[in-house]
Amino acid sequence: MTYSFAGQQARILHPSAELRDRVAMRLSSYGIRAEGRWPALEPEDAAADLLVIDIDRGEDGQMPWPSGEAPMPVTGLIGSETPGRLQWALRQQVDAFLPVGATANLFSALVIASARFAERAERRRAAAEADRRNGLRLEVIRAVIAIMRSEDIDEAAALKRLRAFAMVEQLPLEDAATRLLADLGQTRARA
Repeated sequence: MTYSFAGQQARILHPSAELRDRVAMRLSSYGIRAEGRWPALEPEDAAADLLVIDIDRGEDGQMPWPSGEAPMPVTGLIGSETPGRLQWALRQQVDAFLPVGATANLFSALVIASARFAERAERRRAAAEADRRNGLRLEVIRAVIAIMRSEDIDEAAALKRLRAFAMVEQLPLEDAATRLLADLGQTRARA
């Protein structure tokens, strides 16, 4: 996969103005507009596309979102590899780590951070979809019963009909059940 960061915005949360400027210049060479911040990000900074943070002096509460829930890929600049600092970074779910002296390798860190962030977002999306579908299991049972009654067939045949309907409509089984019940006028009020 090819990564292009052109046109994106980044925030750099680091106490050193010199380092913020150096990182911002590096980011600008990739087409990224960057702004430095310290000691904390503002709520509007959550709209940025990328975040580069200082792990050595990072603290809970510096970011306007719950710990570990950054709405963008996070690259952590690290100078001191102490266990406490690394644990803090892991709690924050920093996506990629870059030694402070290796900012020339920033592009690689951004690629890794973006890929890890995308993987995490996909896992969250899949889990939410599984939860949504699990919440519709009763609808599947109700649809099977409705088909059994309307067509005077057993549950195996009714489930087969429901699955065929889902395939034709190109819907997950649970959504097909909901639609079928609506078509039969058997929808129920949801709390």
